[in-house]
Amino acid sequence: MTPSPSRIYPDILRHDFCAFMHRAFLELNPQGVFLPNWHLEVLAAKLEDVRLGRCKRLIINIPPRSLKSHAASIAFPAWLLGHDPAIQILAVSYAQDLSDKLARD
Repeated sequence: MTPSPSRIYPDILRHDFCAFMHRAFLELNPQGVFLPNWHLEVLAAKLEDVRLGRCKRLIINIPPRSLKSHAASIAFPAWLLGHDPAIQILAVSYAQDLSDKLARD
């Protein structure tokens, strides 16, 4: 008996950060268009390495409007809290307005 698609999708979102990041983008930007690209898959893999403790320090250097804030400051904390609700996260930003917006999202 094969699992129904309605059961597979939530399982994919739990285990694939790239899929979770895509879904989070669509949830927060219903009118926006998500354009998948290789850099998002690499970014998702590196953030997953951080979650698993394989990477202790990560610097993300990609151009503006490349979804780095969405991936690292919105989707990743949600992903972490979904896997461990007791985890503590410290988010730092250069500007209060940006910090407030990322916290709301």
